[in-house]
Amino acid sequence: MSLQNIGRNLLLSTATTVMMGLILFIFNVIMVLNTLTQGTLTDLAQKIDLIIYVEDSSVYEVNNLVNAVAELPEVQEVEFTSSDQALQEFLAEYPDKADPFTTYGIENPLPANLRIVTHSPQDHDAVLSYLENSAYAGLLKDVESAGDNRIIASRLLSVTDFTQKLIVGVVITFILGSVLMIMNAIHLSIFTRKTEIQVMQLVGARYSMIQYPFLFEGGFYSLIAVFFSLFLLMFFLEGTNLNDYLSYQSYWSPVWIFGSEIVASVLVGVLSSLLATHFYLKLTLVLEHA
Repeated sequence: MSLQNIGRNLLLSTATTVMMGLILFIFNVIMVLNTLTQGTLTDLAQKIDLIIYVEDSSVYEVNNLVNAVAELPEVQEVEFTSSDQALQEFLAEYPDKADPFTTYGIENPLPANLRIVTHSPQDHDAVLSYLENSAYAGLLKDVESAGDNRIIASRLLSVTDFTQKLIVGVVITFILGSVLMIMNAIHLSIFTRKTEIQVMQLVGARYSMIQYPFLFEGGFYSLIAVFFSLFLLMFFLEGTNLNDYLSYQSYWSPVWIFGSEIVASVLVGVLSSLLATHFYLKLTLVLEHA
């Protein structure tokens, strides 16, 4: 009976499912963009370092500084390089150059440094604030950061925040739009079957027997809309190997996403039909002939 109702109002049924499917498609595209920015941001965070130049005159104080920084919750990794190690690394990087410091008796100008890797680029300010207000502030000489990466990370954070707000907006739009569209479709379906429903009432049909086909009809609208959105997404992503995008797989689970969409969409469809039948069927047709 539900399928018959959909067939009787084929144009309206098609319009309803297409509109719901398009909203879900927009939601899925935004989810993909949000996933890509999250994965890129996570991998990029591993490449953004804080380089803190320090005095290494006191080995004891420097060791305490390293231990204190390593204990910060924002810090993932700390690596200390002394001035002598920095010089050796410089000479190893340019083996074809003569050592001007030894040749001309120049004092080693390279300072010791701390390389700090945080969990997120947003943690840099917290680490710097701690160092500047700690007992080790006197050891600090200068701060250097991967500036280009920080700018990229900042932009990705802005994109991520924006897409997350869009996701919330699209979800609200989908719920409200689906409720209105399905209620309208069920209303017209009830109107189309008005005479048939009245005959069923006259012969003693239970209210649930009249109502259930409309509930299934609302569920069918939602189910078809989900598969339509999936088809559009697959067509949109055709030829795009998303697995090449860094940590894409760890953030995106298509089975979980579309399984959740099916459950949520069908639930919205059934509840919308329930509201429509309560308003248009029970309060209008049933009471009218009670």
